[in-house]
Amino acid sequence: MDFDKFEERQKMNVEELSLRKLKEAFPTLVGADELKRMEIPKLDWFIPDLVPVGLSILGGPKKLGKSYLVLQFCQDIIADGGKVFYFAGEDSNTLQKARHEVLNFEDTKNFQYHPGRHGQFASPQAFRSKVEQMLDVHRFDVIFIDTMNMALTPQGLTPHRSDDYSYYASELRLWAELAVKHNVGIFMVHHTGKAAHQHYPDPLDHLLGSTAITATADWVLVMQKTQDGQGASLYVEGKMAKSQEFGLEKVDGIYFRIVGHAKDLALSRKKAQQEVCDCIKANPNIRQFEIVQKLERSKQNVSRAVGKLIRDGYITGNSNDGYTILETP
Repeated sequence: MDFDKFEERQKMNVEELSLRKLKEAFPTLVGADELKRMEIPKLDWFIPDLVPVGLSILGGPKKLGKSYLVLQFCQDIIADGGKVFYFAGEDSNTLQKARHEVLNFEDTKNFQYHPGRHGQFASPQAFRSKVEQMLDVHRFDVIFIDTMNMALTPQGLTPHRSDDYSYYASELRLWAELAVKHNVGIFMVHHTGKAAHQHYPDPLDHLLGSTAITATADWVLVMQKTQDGQGASLYVEGKMAKSQEFGLEKVDGIYFRIVGHAKDLALSRKKAQQEVCDCIKANPNIRQFEIVQKLERSKQNVSRAVGKLIRDGYITGNSNDGYTILETP
């Protein structure tokens, strides 16, 4: 008998047994071997490079156009078949209607909003639970909250330490967990600090609680004036992709129309719809979960593309019986 090989096998058996016990005690541990075998869908964006699944924070000075930018995001998501809820904490119905007229907003049930802090959203302490209650009742793809301070527990009423980092990190972590739990985008509008109209070399320095925000949020967006003071830009950074900066164009005295890289966004959305359409064409009566598997995309991503293709008359069918092509876009 080869005792060296016998001892080596015995040692391997002991290591395997101890690893098995470890996995039983800590079932959330993942090995590199298991990770490699996992089928993980591509990062899901409701708007590429701007609004992902997860927690996003948008900061910027007053009167630069944050609310209009958010409403433009709402329009883009709805155009792709998504559903949004918008908490317009500083708006009345009159102001919200005026904003819609400026943007030529679509008449749709896929946009639901709440004006001002009253009714179900009067209490900041109960705000998050009310949002989760909504998500349990009705599917929204993105929850927009304008502004963030209305959704967080006031600092004096939290069990966290009084410093900004502990406060923002603890409060925002709960919202990030809610986004993961329901696989939605939660997008909050935030105030900037002093000298808000000053240009910062690092745009994130604009934000109150910026260190905690960048540590907790998945995606951070900052609007600010350009260095020459003649224009405005939108800087984006986070865990989802590389940092980028977009130019903002003024419309009726307000910066909210994105130019620059954003010109490619419409092409990205059409590409996703085309991929789904080509998949259905090549696989008549294919069901939605099969499209997800073939394209390695998320369920939401495929669902939005399918919804858009059905509304535009390119495909017919349903998720159970499968889809067929009516017309190639």
